[in-house]
Amino acid sequence: MTQRRLAAIMFSDIVGYESLIKEEEKIAFETRKKNQRIHKRLIKKFNGRWLKDMESSTLASFSSNLDAVMCAVSIQRVCQDLEIPMRIGIHLGDVIFEKKDVLGDGVNVASRIQGLAESNEIVISGRVYDDIKNKEGLDVEHIGEHTLKGVEKPTDVYKVSCEDESLQDFTVDTGELIRPLNFGRSTLVAGILTIALLAFAFYYFLPKIIQSSSENAKSVLVLPFDNYLGTDTMDYIVAGMHSELISDIQKISALSVKSKYTANTFKNANKSIPEIAQELGVNTFVEGAVLCMGDTVCFEAKLIDQEEKVLWTHEYKVERSQILSLYKKVTKDIAERINTNLTPQEEEFLAKTRLVDQEVYDAYLKSMQFLGDASLSSLNKSLENLNIAIEKDPDWAPLYSGLGGVWLTFLHMGHESPSVGIPKIYENLNKALELDPDLSDAYRLSAMVAQLVEWDWEKSEKVFLRALALNPNDAYARIFYAQFLCTMQRSDEALMQGKLAYELDLLNPMMKCWYGGLLIGIGDCETALAVAEEVVAVDPEHWLANSVIGEAAFQCRNYKRGFEADIICLKPILEEDIIDSIQVIFKEKGLAVAAKEISHQLEVYAENNPIGPVGMAISYIKWNQFEKVLDCLEKGYEMHDPQMIYITTKMYHFEPLFDNPRFIDIAEKMNLPFP
Repeated sequence: MTQRRLAAIMFSDIVGYESLIKEEEKIAFETRKKNQRIHKRLIKKFNGRWLKDMESSTLASFSSNLDAVMCAVSIQRVCQDLEIPMRIGIHLGDVIFEKKDVLGDGVNVASRIQGLAESNEIVISGRVYDDIKNKEGLDVEHIGEHTLKGVEKPTDVYKVSCEDESLQDFTVDTGELIRPLNFGRSTLVAGILTIALLAFAFYYFLPKIIQSSSENAKSVLVLPFDNYLGTDTMDYIVAGMHSELISDIQKISALSVKSKYTANTFKNANKSIPEIAQELGVNTFVEGAVLCMGDTVCFEAKLIDQEEKVLWTHEYKVERSQILSLYKKVTKDIAERINTNLTPQEEEFLAKTRLVDQEVYDAYLKSMQFLGDASLSSLNKSLENLNIAIEKDPDWAPLYSGLGGVWLTFLHMGHESPSVGIPKIYENLNKALELDPDLSDAYRLSAMVAQLVEWDWEKSEKVFLRALALNPNDAYARIFYAQFLCTMQRSDEALMQGKLAYELDLLNPMMKCWYGGLLIGIGDCETALAVAEEVVAVDPEHWLANSVIGEAAFQCRNYKRGFEADIICLKPILEEDIIDSIQVIFKEKGLAVAAKEISHQLEVYAENNPIGPVGMAISYIKWNQFEKVLDCLEKGYEMHDPQMIYITTKMYHFEPLFDNPRFIDIAEKMNLPFP
């Protein structure tokens, strides 16, 4: 099985190993073992993948350039402490994983630039430098352009060092890590005594340890705010303030912050905090109350633990034009109260201030209120309010990010043509990032555009990672990045990201559907079915949930359940008598004949209504009309149907075509990897 992906490749080598093995073979082997253990521990710590050892060299891959560099500086520090001379090279490039080997540009360049380093030095290519150049604590020096063997163009090379110990992870117990155990008599006696002491400690102190661990785990839910303004007409402002505070707190990487949707499910739910804590596994709660809203904003915040004990409360008063600074002040106070260490970037973010006009902010909050409903009328209202706000304040980045999101939704829901929608998306997202280069929402939308519209996999991943670096609690960015990883055949990574997104937005039916779709894509139809069934248990007519059930059940060969869900998805577009006749056909003649009739009815419907080529292909695959499937996919490629990106996953059941030359040609033109 061959897989191609973009990765940051770290190539490290022990300096002078060949001479050492000739002179002191035993010391050389011990040094190599130490080096292997150091690398495996720290590569795992920094979310990397250990690939292989080659005598004195180690090869690893990372999905993040910054993770690769921070892993390298940590390895270098440990190796210096243990007197292991090391040089490391890092490059971002295409890598081909083939059976048990790894090949490609990324490996070649990383290996070549590693050879340019002196002992105890780290060197990186220009592609890595672009991502880490603004990282505080790193010292980067350009050492020139170098012509590398096997590389057509000269490569910019930089030397990296880090003196800031707080950024490194070198807390390696060298005795435990690098010395094998020697069970002599004294060791055995000490071991028995240690076990006895541990048993005593666990018996008496384990409940306290568990309680302390639970208290220190920083999992946060911001409960819906109370409105004490005396009028319901201000509810949209209170809801908007709730959303904005969550958004700011989510940017603190040391916290796990549940989503706005999950938080809002507890509005008027009559559940106690201990009940919510048990349901979500959250141990820190924020309560907020809006007390006045005029020229001055009065806001009260409370911090409460899972046993409903009030840990802290504070009342804030700011001029309404300073409302954006209010969220940052509350966020910083909360972080301090629960002993959260802020990174330099987070400190910088929370220190930023901006005045905002009252009418502009009101229009912005109204636009966000309408975005939750993807109907044409609601999207038009959102568009109208954002344009009103921009007319008064053309320099506020979130307004343009909001417009980019509206136009992307227009396009995704079929309310607008690509020729109109796509230029609008680019125009607004580019403007948003020009005004604020650290706006995480704009990066998330840009990554989705690169994925769904441009089919630029390298750009999409790079921008997704940037969005998640800015807001690690963005459940939407994580689930869409997970789907990207699924299309790249990186199932383990996709599942990890999908689980993180699901846990952040546990009660959102749309998140359940997206997560279910991801699970189908990696072949876990049973879990996908169970997740989607949770949605239809509450809303039996939920279109997307039934769509997920239809595909998951088909993959699990539960054809009856899948057909039932497919019928619900067809109800909005087919007449009732046609639906009834299809159900009779399924009952009397089975799935294949019923699927054939569904395809026929969709063909009739498509004569006067738009149906995506991939949607038609999915209907044909269920009765093995492979040539028609291929015709649709070729049309989908020509039309740039966004659903085409999933064709090499298991999501749409096109596996029987994976060895078909026509299918292979489409996938190769899209540069989609096969499983």
